[in-house]
Amino acid sequence: MEGCPYPTIATFNIECEGVHKLLWNLQLYKATGPDAIPTRLLQEFASKLSPVLTLLFRASLSKPLSLMTGNRLLWHKSSRKATKALSCETQLLLRLQDLSAALDSSEQIDAILLDFSKAFDKVLYEHLGVKLCHYGIRGNILAWINSFLSNSSQQVLVEGVKSSPVPVTSGVPQCSVLGPLLFLVYINDMPARVKSTTRVADDSLLYRKIKPQQTLWPNRRTLMHCKSGNKPGRSLTPVKCIHGHKLANVKTGKYLAVTFANDLFWKAHVHSSIKSANSSLAFLRRILSSCPKDIKPQCYKTLFRPVLDYRTAV
Repeated sequence: MEGCPYPTIATFNIECEGVHKLLWNLQLYKATGPDAIPTRLLQEFASKLSPVLTLLFRASLSKPLSLMTGNRLLWHKSSRKATKALSCETQLLLRLQDLSAALDSSEQIDAILLDFSKAFDKVLYEHLGVKLCHYGIRGNILAWINSFLSNSSQQVLVEGVKSSPVPVTSGVPQCSVLGPLLFLVYINDMPARVKSTTRVADDSLLYRKIKPQQTLWPNRRTLMHCKSGNKPGRSLTPVKCIHGHKLANVKTGKYLAVTFANDLFWKAHVHSSIKSANSSLAFLRRILSSCPKDIKPQCYKTLFRPVLDYRTAV
C-alpha cells in the first residue's frame, strides 16, 4: 500500500497439520467458550476434528482463525519489529536503573503512571482498522478481523436469567487470542507521540529528568516525583491539569505489580506483598484444614510463595 512503511502481510494457507498441532497444544485448564465444548474433548479428538476445522477455517478466511490468524499476525508484527518485546523482569530492572541513577546524581525524575483500566473496551474499530492497514494487515485478513469485531452484542447472566442484548460498538475481547494482540497494535505508536527526552516503558509508564521550565505533556493520571531525600527543596514540576485531567501527585505507584516509592525504598511494596500473602494464607487455611498433608505444601508453594517471591530480583 502506497505511503505505508510496512509491506502487506504474506498470504498463508491453513493446513490440517497446523490445526492439529494447535488443538493438541490446547491448555486443559482453560475455561470453555460460548460453544461449551470442553478443551479436553478438542485435544483428545484432535486427529478427527482437525480436517473438519481446517475446512471451516479456510471458508471463514476466504469469505470476508482466531488462533491461526493470531499466530500469523504475531509473526508478521515481530518480524517487522513493530514493537520491542521485553520481559516484565527486564522492564522493571531497566526502569529501576534509570531512577536510581538519577537519585544518585541528585537529579529529579517525574514519572507518569498511566491508567489503562477498561482500556480493552475503548478501542475504536475505525482507528484500529487504520493502524492494522498501516502495519501491513490488509486484504482478506483485515476483512476477517473487521468481521470478527463487528455486529457483536453482549448480555449479562444472573442466576440463569439473561438481560436483553446490547450492541458492542467498541473494544476488543480480552478472553480471545486476537484481543490482546489487537490492543497492542492499537497502542503501538504511543512512544512516537511524546518528546524524545521522555522515556516510555511498557506503554504504561512515562518518565523524564526534570529541569526548570520542563514538564510532561501527554494525557495522564498520576505523577510521582523521584528525587534524593538528602536534597531538600520543592519539586520542579507543579501539579497541573492536562487536557482537562487533574494530575494526582503521589509518593508511591504500581508498575507491573511492583510498588515503587519516590525515594526508591521498598517499605510500601513489602507491606503490600505481606498483606496480599496473608490473605492468600488465610484462604488456604480455611479450605485446606482437612485435606491430606501432601496437598498443603503444594498449595503453599503455588498460591502463597509466589506472592512474596514476585520480582525479587528487582
